[in-house]
Amino acid sequence: MLIERERELALLQRTLHRSARDEQGALVTVSGPFGVGRSALLGELAMRTQPSEALVLRAGGDRTESGAVFGLARRMLLGRDPYADPPVGATEENEALRLRDLTLGLARRQPLLLLCDDLRWADAASLRWLTLIGEKLSDAPVVIVAVSPHPGDPAAHAPPLKDLLARATDQVALRPLSPDGASAMVSQALDKPDPALVRACVEMSGGRPLFLATLLSELRRARRPPMLEHLQALRPAALGRHAVRALAELPEAARQTATALAFLGPRTDTLYSLARLTVAQGTAALDTLVSAGLLATGPDPRWAHHAIGDAVKGSLDAVTRGHWHARTARTLHNAGSPSPVVAKHILAMGDPPGGWQIDVLRTAAWAEYTGGDLGLARRYLLRALLGSAAQGHERAELLVDLAKAELPVAPVSGIRRLTQALPRLATPARRTHELARIPVLACELPPVGLTTQLTEAASAAGDPALLDGTERETALALDVRMRFTHFGHRRWFTETVGTFRREGTPRPLRTAADRDRSALLAYAGMLAGVDHGAAGALAGQALHAQPPEVQDLRTAVPLAARTLLAADQPHQAETWLASVAEAALHTHGERGTSTQFVRAERAFLLARRGRHGEAALLAADALTHADPEFTQVTGRCCEALALIIAEGGQPDLAWHALAAFRAQGKALLVPAIRHLVDGMLALRMGAVATALDHLLEAGREHQLRGWTNPALMPWRSWAAQLHHQLGRPDLAQALVAHEYELATAWGAPSAVGRSLRVWAAVTEGRAGTELARRAVEILKDSVDRRELAKAKEQLGHKLSGSGRTADSDRTAAPDGADVSVGRAAVSDDGAGVLGGTGLVGSTGAYDGATALEGAVAQQGAAARDDAAISRRATVPHRASGPHRAAATDRADASAQATLAADLTPSDPPEPPGVADPGPPRTPGPREATATVAALTPGERRVAVLAAAGRGNQQIAAELGISLRAVEKHLTKVYRKFGIAGRAQLTELALLDSSESGESADGGGHDGGGPDTGGGGTNTAD
Repeated sequence: MLIERERELALLQRTLHRSARDEQGALVTVSGPFGVGRSALLGELAMRTQPSEALVLRAGGDRTESGAVFGLARRMLLGRDPYADPPVGATEENEALRLRDLTLGLARRQPLLLLCDDLRWADAASLRWLTLIGEKLSDAPVVIVAVSPHPGDPAAHAPPLKDLLARATDQVALRPLSPDGASAMVSQALDKPDPALVRACVEMSGGRPLFLATLLSELRRARRPPMLEHLQALRPAALGRHAVRALAELPEAARQTATALAFLGPRTDTLYSLARLTVAQGTAALDTLVSAGLLATGPDPRWAHHAIGDAVKGSLDAVTRGHWHARTARTLHNAGSPSPVVAKHILAMGDPPGGWQIDVLRTAAWAEYTGGDLGLARRYLLRALLGSAAQGHERAELLVDLAKAELPVAPVSGIRRLTQALPRLATPARRTHELARIPVLACELPPVGLTTQLTEAASAAGDPALLDGTERETALALDVRMRFTHFGHRRWFTETVGTFRREGTPRPLRTAADRDRSALLAYAGMLAGVDHGAAGALAGQALHAQPPEVQDLRTAVPLAARTLLAADQPHQAETWLASVAEAALHTHGERGTSTQFVRAERAFLLARRGRHGEAALLAADALTHADPEFTQVTGRCCEALALIIAEGGQPDLAWHALAAFRAQGKALLVPAIRHLVDGMLALRMGAVATALDHLLEAGREHQLRGWTNPALMPWRSWAAQLHHQLGRPDLAQALVAHEYELATAWGAPSAVGRSLRVWAAVTEGRAGTELARRAVEILKDSVDRRELAKAKEQLGHKLSGSGRTADSDRTAAPDGADVSVGRAAVSDDGAGVLGGTGLVGSTGAYDGATALEGAVAQQGAAARDDAAISRRATVPHRASGPHRAAATDRADASAQATLAADLTPSDPPEPPGVADPGPPRTPGPREATATVAALTPGERRVAVLAAAGRGNQQIAAELGISLRAVEKHLTKVYRKFGIAGRAQLTELALLDSSESGESADGGGHDGGGPDTGGGGTNTAD
């Protein structure tokens, strides 16, 4: 039912009744602005006309058929014309006369109502047909009701349409609905709408029934209670299509003005210039658009609905849109508009920018950067790069600006851009300035070329100790970044550790660069396991030199937090991280890279403190949303999740998160963390031997760099527990004894106590009990109450296993400590204190199965017993305790020296003042014999053939394996023996068939040759 259209409908119905009574026709035109409901009026009239009153024929002009001869006429007479095509030889005028006679014949049988919509698009032949009917209206009951075009439309003045409209006997001019009428329409469509929503609908539609109906339809389609904010966000596509269709009926000047308005917005100062019209022409065009209903009335040009402007712009093809954006950008630039306003149009141009456009984009990018819209700043700069020369200073400066915009949101990409820009910058001073501003943590895994550039710049800057002022600040900043890029290279790292030993005492921090240097030196001391007291004091001073803020994440201060965590000062680190996390969330939001970084650091801290549930959730969420190449986040999360699996807390969540991340094609991890992750995944799947191999490889990566602190990653403890479960107690005790020596050198009670607890777990009898007692004594001075609880439980199992009573437990425990407290703490997973006892228990008698125990159980008790019997037969008894630890320390030091000497030629040159660690040492007979037992059968077969002089290709052919498999086996053999290569392997007399239990031919393969004799190795003895 139409609202406020009863008067118009009554007029049309009276005209129809009078025509039927007097047998005289009429031509009524319907006019009005766009959206006022002209077509709807025709539809309502057709619906109200009964078949007994008149025969209703309806058709409308179609833009796609405006060139079809008699297109409108044939659609209106469809089914009533016996001729589908004009008779052969008939002219257009003859056909128009024939169709006129056919129509008048229909009217003689029954009054006829012809409803013609959109005459503007009717073809000329159909208009001639209607004109001929109009000439006979006095003789036939035919009523033509036609929607006339806008008076400003040029088509309205074309002869065919002008002749027809001149015969109009009456006119109906429609107006927008009154506020009451529009409110009634809203109330009919919506169920008890909010009064504010009704008022907004009336105001937004301007009383145009088409606008209002479209808005209400969109609101109903949303399937939710309509709200005011929903209405304001609507941009109905149907409304836009109608508007574009109406605009096409207007003069060229009006169309150009409307298009200019769509691109420019309500600005009359440049609107006419963009439309390329004079002021007089532009003013007339605006009046035409207002009278057509496309613009609202008012002093400034404004669309009747914001969807109209979008539709006008969207109706253009891509090339035309690009040209209009280019025209708009130039017009605005010439008018002195702000750069961000001009840049939005340059961004949308089809062609690459150039000249002044690049300058505008760069200026606009800086404005957006300072305003906090980094995404838009990045888009402007990327667009500017498209138009810049491939080489030159201009492109370098654009890359620098782009790096600044990307570093807070895409740090990997930002550092890559900066590395590309640095060689092209105009002067060395300019390069030095940008190098000194690189975020410190971005130098941990530098892209290709950055290390060299930092080294050269730091050398050119000079010794900071000899400089003052800004020169000293710049030199210190470069030195910190240069040193951090070299942390992966053992000899350069050793030089930094030496600097920590000489300067690692708190001193006044005059500048931010001083603070960075202190944090970096403390971190180096921590990685090398040198004096936890000095490292902690230096790190604490750096951490608290300034109040926590988000900008600290661009400095070396987070390294101080890591150092404090390893130095048994987790409360300071946790407090600082909590403050920075809140600031990062407020500044960069939930998914900002700074927020992700802090969450990764907190996840690791929580995992170390035994709060595995919180840690797993934080790490899993960060891994899901972080850039896979952002290794500062992904690597730390993986370490946290691996630690959770190793410690037995929330293993399912941690395992699923690690497995999902590892399955990503772009999941990048440094080798040590990759092996750690793969080891824990293998452990969770029950592949204990594979897990052990990965842990040893992870440890090897740390040794290569000189990172020996077990507080960083206790891989020796973990590997020792796996050895013990696989029936290799001597190897287990050797590893953990060495870790104890390293932990003692570091000095943090938690690291020392942990190594003693694990040593006790892999040691039987009275010695194991004494080790457990020492662990409890030391951990009493640690803040790690969780580790103390585990040590107490360990001691309780040792004491109960020796047959002591509960009373003797309390007297035997240090200072009367109640071991039952440790059991309660360990079992209290609900409180989040401790979710499990780690990879393995002290005696294997714990109530809850840990990750490793469950994995080993899948392999069967029989397999473990066989392995244990076999190794007891081949591994001689070895000393345990400090003497064994010292021997292992010497062997491991030799292995580290070998690995350090094995650096590739691409590594940086050795820094001055670092002594050569010396040549590798061939293991003695007792050590080598024990190591043979640790070789897998496959490794043993490859080692035998390699010692006999076979090349890798020969070994692969003889054993039927790939060349890559041979190389991997040899790498593991060298590592287990602690030797540098094949030459030392031939010096060992421990690989013959009697020692290894296998023939030299690898179990069936032909291993003959002059050097192998009867299948054993040819030794130098």
